[in-house]
Amino acid sequence: DWPQAGGDAAHAGGHPALGSTLSRAWSSSFGTGNGYRRRLIAGPVAGGGSAYVSDAYGIVSAFDLATGGRRWRRDSRRDEDDVGTVGAGVALDGDTLYVSTGLSELLALNVADGAVRWRVDLPAPARGAPSVADGRIYVATVASHLACLSTEDGRRLWLHRATPTTTIPLGLGTPAVEGDTVVAGFPSGELFALRAADGRVMWSESLAAAGTGALSDIAGVRASPVLTGGRAIAVGVGGLTICVDVRSGRRLWEQEAGGTESVWAAGDWVFMSNDAGQVAALGRDSGQVRWAFSLRPEPRGNRPAERVSLSAPVLAGGRLLVGTSRSELVALDPANGSVANRVPMPAGLSLQPIVAGNLLLAATDDATLLALAGGG
Repeated sequence: DWPQAGGDAAHAGGHPALGSTLSRAWSSSFGTGNGYRRRLIAGPVAGGGSAYVSDAYGIVSAFDLATGGRRWRRDSRRDEDDVGTVGAGVALDGDTLYVSTGLSELLALNVADGAVRWRVDLPAPARGAPSVADGRIYVATVASHLACLSTEDGRRLWLHRATPTTTIPLGLGTPAVEGDTVVAGFPSGELFALRAADGRVMWSESLAAAGTGALSDIAGVRASPVLTGGRAIAVGVGGLTICVDVRSGRRLWEQEAGGTESVWAAGDWVFMSNDAGQVAALGRDSGQVRWAFSLRPEPRGNRPAERVSLSAPVLAGGRLLVGTSRSELVALDPANGSVANRVPMPAGLSLQPIVAGNLLLAATDDATLLALAGGG
């Protein structure tokens, strides 16, 4: 199962099993994809034989994992005319699906039929998926809040305010939770570790922009932080990736590579994609680069190389899997970064694919949920 963004509340990743060859099992449309003033902001989740995903309007669908048939559909909006917004993100916990929306709401849905159990207001719009652990829901907002709410009824338990910014981000990461610690990044470039019980600050770091380009001017953290082996690893838009000791707040290493996508941690290695179209493997303890490989196509003649954007990577079945804006899923050898296979997608794949059972699920930019079965 894959109940939350990154696989679990810590986004620790690991190495899920998946057959060595991938073949199409089914595909289903889940609504409206990316477009003008519309954006898919979070990938699917899966558990209990179903997959759940939201389209760019915040309409949530549940699909049967075995057949791809739609089990139910729920519009998270109070008014279907509310179209000028950015969709919704989902997280699964037991028999409840939590939905954070671009209309400043958090909903709890019954996984059996999509019925609304409760809905509450958030202090500002959410542009990422929530995380859930130990009876608490954590939601980041575009106004640099981190809200902690009760799974029971959505009542607010505490609220953390980071430094506000004038630029509203297109997307936000999902807070990472492990034990008594929650780590979240913000549009300001700040990274906070907070005590889960009461929101008290344990330590803070900054990943503010180091460059001068357009993306560097947005000195934010859009990638979800990852908690692994007592370390917090976070990626900044401005060109910096850092690893921090969770207990002490001491920075263990930094790497001048950034982006908008989360890293994938497995064993002694951390895999990441960046905005230059590169995939890289770094040592978890040192941050040293083991290999880096570019997925940008070679330039032709006097024409510059085509720009390509990448999803966050996933290590599964002995391959590192990365979606691209060129409508393909690329399988890399995690030992050296060489391309093992390319699987065509119906559209660009900006969102991190997930693994559930022996299926790889990809939510493409045109709002198609594609299931690939592992074989061999």
